[in-house]
Amino acid sequence: MNNNLKSYIWPSFLFVLVSISAVYEIDLHYQNRELFKQYQSLIKQKDQQEVRWKELRIELSKVASGIGLENEASEKASMKLPDSSKIKIVVTDEKK
Repeated sequence: MNNNLKSYIWPSFLFVLVSISAVYEIDLHYQNRELFKQYQSLIKQKDQQEVRWKELRIELSKVASGIGLENEASEKASMKLPDSSKIKIVVTDEKK
């Protein structure tokens, strides 16, 4: 009987090692998948931040050039250019 028990120890030991290795491999794949999801989320967030940054730069260039201010002022005050026949140019002599 003692000899019969010894013949089952090695296969049982190998079965336990293979089972532990399989569980470890499954856990590694799960962690890899979770990290990849997190990576994809960070890439998406980075792309959104880049789009927002470009929008802010465009808005800043509009403010700096005065185009946005000019459009807003003309809309709010209902300003428009008069006919060219009504425009009078005044020349002053600054040498006095």
